[in-house]
Amino acid sequence: MPTITSAAPQVNVPVQPQAVQQANRPADLQESYKERHLGDLGITVKYNPAIPEHQVDSSLAAVSVHRTVGDKLGMTTHALHSVVESGKDAVLSARAPFLTGASPAQETSETHKAITSSTDAIKSLPDSSYLKTEGRWLDASTVQVPAPGNVFGASGLFASAETSLEIPLVTPASPNRDDIAAAFGVRIFDEGQTIPLKFDGNLNAVEYEFGKAYPQYRLDVANGFFIETHDFPHVFMPASEQSEIVITIGKQLEEDQFAMTNFLVPHGSGILVPGNTIHADAFSTGNIIAMLTHCTEADVVLMHQPDDSPLPIKVDSSERLGLAEWHV
Repeated sequence: MPTITSAAPQVNVPVQPQAVQQANRPADLQESYKERHLGDLGITVKYNPAIPEHQVDSSLAAVSVHRTVGDKLGMTTHALHSVVESGKDAVLSARAPFLTGASPAQETSETHKAITSSTDAIKSLPDSSYLKTEGRWLDASTVQVPAPGNVFGASGLFASAETSLEIPLVTPASPNRDDIAAAFGVRIFDEGQTIPLKFDGNLNAVEYEFGKAYPQYRLDVANGFFIETHDFPHVFMPASEQSEIVITIGKQLEEDQFAMTNFLVPHGSGILVPGNTIHADAFSTGNIIAMLTHCTEADVVLMHQPDDSPLPIKVDSSERLGLAEWHV
């Protein structure tokens, strides 16, 4: 996989996080949110009034999407909760605005880059905790695959040697969850904890709604399941107890060999996916908070079978989670 070029640093705009954290805030802060109609997408998005209006315009233009299959919802932007300034960490909360800039006293000594994975650590994990699969990662400079909806532009190809995949699911009840997370180079945080970021650019905490038709959107419109890497970090977390957030994480073991696993993230927790980590969020349902920057370069590949059709993928415990199997 090629080295990903960093986006140009963005202008830092004060987000006034203290206004969000006042003691006399409403029981549900979102009751005070304003709305902005996005005519080009035909949707109305809520936003935190503590964010300066010009920052709202810039962020919503960069992170808003609306994807449908016929009259069914695939995925849409629901709200802009906060903007964490360049170089800062974030503090996690189970309630809106979910992720806010850390105060000097809350800052950590780490950055998202300090959380690294280990090929040897993955190989020492129980076989049941991850999937080892063969395939070639061909970036968009080598092969371009039609991928409507890819906000990063052209998509490459993950040419799988398999005709289907079943990726294990790591849950909060898994006895070695934190060891698996550490081996794959991600970390799970809980209420009130500081998440080390310090990215060179603002990070937006955006709420997306994943409809039940999202798997159908991926198959009928977007040409299959994708995985990607890019230089900026993500934080993913559920917006409510009714949402089920499943984040796929991958690690290249050898030139054409990859390890993959899924993490179920419970309400009140968030998963930090550092920059340049292989990942996807396509198995999530309900409302998900995703921290991301303005669109920059990324290495996105669609996973296809040897006959070049979309690769069928499912998650262990998919029946319990209500997760659909990906198939042609």
